[in-house]
Amino acid sequence: MKNVMENGVKEDVMSKIIENFLVPLFLVISVLYAFHSFSNDNIVLNKVYHHITNNDEYLEKANISLYFSADPHIQEIKNIQNGSCTAITFFFPNTIINSSECEAMVNRVNNFNDSYKVTIESVIKPTKGVTITFCIDPDKYSLNYEQFDSIGLQKGFVFRLYNKELLHKLEQANNQPVLRTLWRSDKPRIIIDPGHGGRDTGAVGQGGIQEKQVCLSIGTAVGNLLEQHGCSVMLTRKNDCDMQLDERTSYAHSVKADVFVSIHANYAANPKAVGVETFCIQPNLLKKEYSCLSSKQDGCVADIMARRTDTSRMLAHSVQRNICEKIAQFHTEPIDRKVKHSVSQVMLGVQMPAILIEVGFLSHPKEVLLLNNHEYQNCLAHGICNGILSALYF
Repeated sequence: MKNVMENGVKEDVMSKIIENFLVPLFLVISVLYAFHSFSNDNIVLNKVYHHITNNDEYLEKANISLYFSADPHIQEIKNIQNGSCTAITFFFPNTIINSSECEAMVNRVNNFNDSYKVTIESVIKPTKGVTITFCIDPDKYSLNYEQFDSIGLQKGFVFRLYNKELLHKLEQANNQPVLRTLWRSDKPRIIIDPGHGGRDTGAVGQGGIQEKQVCLSIGTAVGNLLEQHGCSVMLTRKNDCDMQLDERTSYAHSVKADVFVSIHANYAANPKAVGVETFCIQPNLLKKEYSCLSSKQDGCVADIMARRTDTSRMLAHSVQRNICEKIAQFHTEPIDRKVKHSVSQVMLGVQMPAILIEVGFLSHPKEVLLLNNHEYQNCLAHGICNGILSALYF
């Protein structure tokens, strides 16, 4: 009888445990799993950039870059002619915009209204997703888009609006020079772009050393050195101010720059990561998916891009080599992390040879202190300056 009672008590206790703990826990886990599964079905549009130029010497009148959390599908759903305007719409299914930062970027694009119009919208019918529509005059513009993986391994698309009048000139010239020859003037025009700024501190290292401060200090020194060598130098920012990436590229186009050099400092989870690396874009990083251009026009565009990226690569190697030579005295370990090929937004947005320099790691206990040291910054600046001058006057 005692065993029967004990068994009954145990069953009652177990029943209460199941009812009061295990069942609610199961429900919570089920809800979390369902939410996780649902959220995984969505691809997130993270960022949107709109690079423009009003200069007819540039082949691209604009490009729109979109960054996604995963590899999205894309569909062309409309191509409607309305008088002098053609509306071309592309659809990214199962895609959402879920951050206020991205919504602000989308609104900036949607509020732009010039000789073309771009509209980005979230839709729910007939299928949930995001559309991007280009309203263009087909006599003035030709459109293509390419897919890429960015420097941060995000999935990206870049839509380019080409100056059709200039495309025709390129076709008729049979590869003879039409665009302005770069840096062949007596006074090369060089953009120095100190990364981050204002509310965007960039990486923060030991002792609160901020990337934006390091970049501005080195960038200012580089500018001063280049001016002493007869170059015309413009900085995208001269103080601690907010500056969007597409504002930097638009500025470079407005002053008809010959070269664009962006300066950054690195950060890694591994505190042993150390050294300098320089990035440039290569054509094989961009996969063309759609084009309104003729095959001959595509060939002209590819030739211009190849020349630009070849020069960028030469510039990157020259700068990387000269920096490493200048700062080797401060290091006992290898610091040459080589030239690397990747897509960054500022390099994608400018229509001139461009490089991005990571001058060192704020996450490295020794290098972060060097990067905050005036003497070391001065050596970095001399290395960057020498590398640029060697490439310009090879």
